[in-house]
Amino acid sequence: MSPREQFDRELQELRTKVIEMGALVNTQLELALQALNTLEPEIAQQVITIDQKVNETRFAIEEFCFTLVATQQPAARDLRAIFAAMNIIVDLERAGDKAKDIADTVQHVRKGRNRPRPPELVRMGSLVKSMLEQCMQAYADNDLGLARQVASQDEELVSLFSEILDKAIEDFAKAKKEKKVTVTFGILRAAQHLERIGDLAVNVAERIVYIATGNLQEMKVHLHDSVD
Repeated sequence: MSPREQFDRELQELRTKVIEMGALVNTQLELALQALNTLEPEIAQQVITIDQKVNETRFAIEEFCFTLVATQQPAARDLRAIFAAMNIIVDLERAGDKAKDIADTVQHVRKGRNRPRPPELVRMGSLVKSMLEQCMQAYADNDLGLARQVASQDEELVSLFSEILDKAIEDFAKAKKEKKVTVTFGILRAAQHLERIGDLAVNVAERIVYIATGNLQEMKVHLHDSVD
């Protein structure tokens, strides 16, 4: 096997590692959404437990990237793939942190156990999960069209969050009981964390385009500030 063939195998191994990390974060998000739906603390705890594995995976992939750069002779395109992967895993780890934060809101939302979750929040969860899955599929297939599709969904996410924020402000203004304030706060925070995961999915999409084109461009349709 030639050195180039060996290097190509290692680059593919890197891609596989990143995809596996994405799957792990997706599991975190699924469990976080399930915990928010069922309000079961045990499910929320699973999200927190997985977070340690996500962190360990990120550091292992970073070390793998450093080794590739140090021991091989990567061309410019190779370096783009390696450095983009390092950025992607940082965004994935942050997405995992946000999933953990969503799980943390369960303790607040549980106080209104009989209060239905806003349909906008349910839609946000479904949309963000789809965006995360799509960006990782785009990375696996080097699919620029799918990467751009991820970014195109950002505007709907912002709109949904704005609706939840408006309703939360109304609820805060009308609330006479501490319990209602606490529940509304938990719902608002969950929505903020979901919006942030969507932002991070768009970041990954931007890196996918960068790998293929060498151009790093802002792809968010609607610029906005998110709460970390």
